[in-house]
Amino acid sequence: MKIWSMLRACSRVEAGLPADFRPDVGLGGGDIAALAQRLFWAWALMAGVALFGAWWMQRHGWWRALVDGDPSGISVVIAVLAVVVTGWCGLRAWRLQGESRPGAGHWRAAYLADLRAGHDHASALLSERTHGPHETAWWFAAAAIKLGLLGTVVGFILMSSQLGKSQSFELAEVQQLLQLMTGGMAIALYTTLVGLVANLWLGLQLLLLDRLADRLAADILADGTTVRAAAAVRPAGAGAL
Repeated sequence: MKIWSMLRACSRVEAGLPADFRPDVGLGGGDIAALAQRLFWAWALMAGVALFGAWWMQRHGWWRALVDGDPSGISVVIAVLAVVVTGWCGLRAWRLQGESRPGAGHWRAAYLADLRAGHDHASALLSERTHGPHETAWWFAAAAIKLGLLGTVVGFILMSSQLGKSQSFELAEVQQLLQLMTGGMAIALYTTLVGLVANLWLGLQLLLLDRLADRLAADILADGTTVRAAAAVRPAGAGAL
């Protein structure tokens, strides 16, 4: 696993990739293809579990409770965001699976072509292909929890506004005030809960995608090392002749 150790020693700026690897030989194309296939089916299994959980919540009326308990609609927005990003993760896992197949990867061919053409930023371009879209997905995953915090703020603002409207402490008015405050508290708790769950769910998927992209990038860089070595040996051999 020396190649991965060398990648760790290189800076992220110079390599254009995360340098937290530790291998001595790059993974074989077949090994990476098998890993990518397992990741895709793992995503499919997780998506199936999520669909079952959504159906179970619908059957027990939890979705209705969520919509009624959060009239701001922030919880619904977070749930829709989680569904969209989860679908994107599935498409990305499928793309990585295709790029991991031996002899069928466009990213590998493009990187080697950039090396042969003498482009100085070949590694940075490879990093953009393998990891660039993930950064946007991570932003949306972070946005889920930020929306949850926004809902918390909205809920407490509603609670404080109701307290400010109180003119007396008669029993009937206090009861009505408590009901209104409970609505604001429900918004705060529902949005926080949905935001945390969505962030954890999306973070797990994106972490697995990042690790597979790291492995694939390391294998492509290993091929690039071979190309560089061949290019360095060829002029020397020509001079000797």
